Amino acid sequence: MKTIQNKIIAIYGPTTSSKLSLALSLSKYIWGKYNIEPEVINVDSRKIYKEFIISQSLPSKELHAKVKTHLFGCESAKKKLSLFEFQKIAKKKIAEVQFRECLPIIVGGSILHLAAILKNWKDGEKQKNEGLPPNTLVFSLAVNKTTLKKLISKNIEQMFKNGLYKEFKYLYKKSLVGLISGDLLNETLGYRQFLEMARVSKKLPIELTPKDLIKVKKWIIKDIAKYAYHQTLDHKKFLSGAIIVKNFQEAKNKICDFLLKDCP
Repeated sequence: MKTIQNKIIAIYGPTTSSKLSLALSLSKYIWGKYNIEPEVINVDSRKIYKEFIISQSLPSKELHAKVKTHLFGCESAKKKLSLFEFQKIAKKKIAEVQFRECLPIIVGGSILHLAAILKNWKDGEKQKNEGLPPNTLVFSLAVNKTTLKKLISKNIEQMFKNGLYKEFKYLYKKSLVGLISGDLLNETLGYRQFLEMARVSKKLPIELTPKDLIKVKKWIIKDIAKYAYHQTLDHKKFLSGAIIVKNFQEAKNKICDFLLKDCP
């Protein structure tokens, strides 16, 4: 069985909501049941940068081995990509996947980037909340607010254990000589808070103390939790028509009618 021409599945959700895990589960299911080969495409505005490894929890080699993936850690962070530069890169990759008669599953928590790609926004035009294209099935992951905060706290704790501050210091030093975009560091959650703590404590960003880092960790958790909560509401603004699901089982039940003209 083949995909209906130019079909796209998109998965949107707040940070730490297991979007990639859902994409992998759906990929296995679609390949096993329909003999359609899915390929996962990142459309998150930060996971595209190759240098942002720990802060963005870039997928492991094991995940890349399980399903074909694209646009994870592929662009240099020397220059910040604009929304429409990102859109161009993503749309080209989607077209390549469709040309091979494979199914693009695009995944991201950046609502504007996802909407710009799916709705083919034009630079300079007003961004409207019109309906989704008929060739698109969008899942929006629902996560309980309390559960989400716990997941974020656990995730940030692990990032610090994995060397988040060490990664930041490396990137900060590179930004001083123009090898990393300072704007990106200033705007990226998980890096920005180190810079803010340095300004507050009147220290160099690479000279924060263990006590400073404890405060930074709490700061990051608070800021990301706030951002993630707004992400849970954002699909109403720009992805009207998205199907809210809690897990793989709920998403799986919506796949058949979308992929096939005549569902067995």
